[in-house]
Amino acid sequence: MTSGRTVLVTPNISEQMGGEAIKAYQFLRHLVAGGHDVAVVTHRRSAPVMERDFPQVPTFVVEDTIGQKLAWTAMPLRPLVDMFFFRHARPILRRMLAERPDAIFHYLCPVSPILPRFPLRDATNVLGPLTGNIYYPPAFQREEPMKLKLGRLFHYLAQRVAGVAFGDKRHFGRILVSGGERTRRSLGWAGAPQARMRDVVDSGISDEFDRHPLIRHDGINDRFMTSGRLVPHKGVQLSIEALQYVTRPIRFDIYGDGAYRDALARLAERLGVADKVRFMGWMESHHALIARMAEYRGYLVPSLAEANGIVVQEAMMAGLPVICLRWGGPTMLADQESAILIEPGSQDQVVRAIAAAMDALAADPERANRLVGEARAIAERRFGWDNVADEWQAAYGNG
Repeated sequence: MTSGRTVLVTPNISEQMGGEAIKAYQFLRHLVAGGHDVAVVTHRRSAPVMERDFPQVPTFVVEDTIGQKLAWTAMPLRPLVDMFFFRHARPILRRMLAERPDAIFHYLCPVSPILPRFPLRDATNVLGPLTGNIYYPPAFQREEPMKLKLGRLFHYLAQRVAGVAFGDKRHFGRILVSGGERTRRSLGWAGAPQARMRDVVDSGISDEFDRHPLIRHDGINDRFMTSGRLVPHKGVQLSIEALQYVTRPIRFDIYGDGAYRDALARLAERLGVADKVRFMGWMESHHALIARMAEYRGYLVPSLAEANGIVVQEAMMAGLPVICLRWGGPTMLADQESAILIEPGSQDQVVRAIAAAMDALAADPERANRLVGEARAIAERRFGWDNVADEWQAAYGNG
């Protein structure tokens, strides 16, 4: 592929809109810091972030349309919101290509391998990293939200139909894959040539985590934490249920917020563990969150459908032992030497295993330090944005 201006095409770019938007924000920050020629095509909702944090970056905005607004108000149609964004970005990209035929159009987010992007066929196009199509473990599929259940049942059909109806995956010169074989297989169903796929790390993590000294663990510490959007697939409910079975005076702090918060609070009350749980809300910055991490013995993230797991990467870099399921994205980030991985058997087995892991880790600082030493080595080697961005851009190349 030719070298030239990199144009990031992403509906969301922000440190406040969740993992995918943070990924776009951090990648852009890396490109700007490295002096790269870069421009951004994004949705109107991200324009204030660009104006405030990247005023020097040429930014082209896709305005809200009636279709987008209607899709957003009707929950079953929300997957169409991003499809509308990419469709309405095409005229902007066409004008940019006329001015800069050397441009590389990098369609960065979302991570879904199904979503059509409508790329320009005569442009140099890069897609990804893609790491979607992750669903609940078999033992938990009865609890799977209807959206994920339908996605799992109709994924193959949807990709076949998308391949025929849109065929957009055939028009990317390079597709970056971070979901392993499950994502490669899905893209193949949509007509994407395997020869154009390159395996990469899904995301880097903020330099703020790298700059902080590694957390060292001493003595007994019964405090555990998690952070992020409070939605069912994150598995916070499993950590709360585990508090029924701990034998130590464990305390669990939840940083973040979301529609599931009230249900989680009611669950804690119903199980009689509300005195062990604190809802801390959103922290004002990453820096403040990292500073708090040093107060804890472990980070709980038993997610049931985590495509990647930026929070796992962050905890690994900071020095907080991770307790997670051996399922989905976290298994591509950590191993049994760098995290406590729990097999996703029955719900009762998982809940009791989380409780046992908290009890054991709280009283064993030596094990905690061994885990974080291994985790930090992996994180420094793989998750720094310098390494991740260089890996992505190297994958742009010929061959």
